[in-house]
Amino acid sequence: MVHGGNVEVIENDWPGNLIIIEFPDRHQVRSWYNSPAYQAILALRTGNSQSDVVFVDGVEHPHKATDVLD
Repeated sequence: MVHGGNVEVIENDWPGNLIIIEFPDRHQVRSWYNSPAYQAILALRTGNSQSDVVFVDGVEHPHKATDVLD
């Protein structure tokens, strides 16, 4: 969905690039991350960059920011 590109920092500091990959659900992203194919190339990323990896649940469409407030 996103890989690099022109980032306009509006508040605070941004340490680098942003990459977002969309998966149908958390199970699919864990399967991909733990797959033998990805694990075989993981050292290429970790050995050549400083990065954080996070899994984040998306929101349903249409979405309003107030939908997450209790």
